[in-house]
Amino acid sequence: MVWMKFLGVFLMSMGFFVIFRMSKHLPCLFVGLEMMSLGLLFVSHVFLMNQFWLILLILCLAVCEASICLALLVMVMRLCGNDLMSSLVSDGV
Repeated sequence: MVWMKFLGVFLMSMGFFVIFRMSKHLPCLFVGLEMMSLGLLFVSHVFLMNQFWLILLILCLAVCEASICLALLVMVMRLCGNDLMSSLVSDGV
């Protein structure tokens, strides 16, 4: 069980790294978010072993977050034509 805690912390830290350092494209940003939610699921499984309903709640929130990210990606691709984060920022001109 200790390895699951370390794996969860590793996945969460790698998710932070992907979000803050490699977030040029939207799919990279969403993969980082999914890595963080998977790490949170591993850590919550270690600490909340007797409360299965809370683990299911975290899993449901991760699935909802993934579906919202996919819908956002499709919407941005239709509006802007690419998945770059720089196309979402307006210059104010």
